[in-house]
Amino acid sequence: MEDDILILGGGAAGLMAAITAKRAAPGARVTILEAGDRVGKKILSTGNGRCNLTNLRARAGDYAPAPVGAVLGQFPPARVLAAFSQMGLCFREEEDGRVYPASDAASSVLDALRLTCAHLGVRERTGFLAVRARRGREGFTLEAEGGARAQGARLLLATGGKAGSRVSGYDVAGQLGHSVTRLLPGLAPLKTDGAGLKGLNGVRCRCAASLVQGGRTLLREEGEVLFKDYGLSGIAVFQLSRALARAAGPCEVSLDLLPDKTPAQAGEWLRARAKLLAWRETDAFLLGMMHKNLAANLLRACGIGAVRVEAIPQDALDRLAQRMKDWRHRVTGTQGFPNAQVTVGGVPLAETEALASKRCPGLYLAGEVLDVDGPCGGYNLQWAWASGACAGAAAARSLAGKGAGA
Repeated sequence: MEDDILILGGGAAGLMAAITAKRAAPGARVTILEAGDRVGKKILSTGNGRCNLTNLRARAGDYAPAPVGAVLGQFPPARVLAAFSQMGLCFREEEDGRVYPASDAASSVLDALRLTCAHLGVRERTGFLAVRARRGREGFTLEAEGGARAQGARLLLATGGKAGSRVSGYDVAGQLGHSVTRLLPGLAPLKTDGAGLKGLNGVRCRCAASLVQGGRTLLREEGEVLFKDYGLSGIAVFQLSRALARAAGPCEVSLDLLPDKTPAQAGEWLRARAKLLAWRETDAFLLGMMHKNLAANLLRACGIGAVRVEAIPQDALDRLAQRMKDWRHRVTGTQGFPNAQVTVGGVPLAETEALASKRCPGLYLAGEVLDVDGPCGGYNLQWAWASGACAGAAAARSLAGKGAGA
């Protein structure tokens, strides 16, 4: 065999797997096979170019659909930061447990990973778009588009998800005996029927957003919502898209523009505001609490025309309160994988044990190729680092045995 460990995919999980494997087995020959012209490109776009390294609040229960406690227990956020400290990276914690590099540049994270790989002797082969994989008595043979080949005693799949990935690790996993669940875009903008969004493209507001199916709320998130011509975007909506991917049947998004008030309190607040600002024209009734285009949209939808506030009928104020507490938008889909941050679906975690394949001896899986996804805010990179480190360590330990199945 040419290599001891082949790592297919040079993203976050693959780079961390390579570093961990080489540190665990310094004499092992470890090679990263990357489809692109350089490793780690997707890291550069994470966190809007800042790279949200991890989230200190990340817990196993934040991830779906499988229990990931065994992996996160071995490599929790604190250990991720310790690993990057060892690579010379400085970082800082911001709101909601999010951690960013002190440089505020994702390139610093990638540079730390690449320099460490080079120092440890990890090889990189770029432009290797794997199309076929087979396992023989001595290990694995991968064939790339164009005919190039790579051989290794162990194979670690860390190709990422369908969102932003050129190589399909799902195809390779399938060739080696694994199943793959349905793949859907996650952490993506939602398309709606467009009703009631006139004049709101580009408007932002902080509110609560709920994914509703029938009379049941599947998920509620508070945060920023961005209105678009096609529907809804923003972090709160991204979180809902994960639940949408696993929902059976049609759903709606309910926006609560007054999340700190009950419906009764919202009505009382609007009535009190109407008395206070009775002298204003209606186009200034909601001035100071939301974007003027959003205010105009709401007033129009509730039949409130251009009059003085004191002339607004009571039933119109009631309709406005109801709309501000439960503004419904019928979901027609998402903006798809090109606009998704993660993939919902993949190889079931149950087909692995400590991230080693139960179906193909000598095969290990890490990162987004597995059916595991988390919310926005550093959770998915935490999974990439943790699963990459655990899979890399397991592959290195297995080299002490004999044969590809050890």
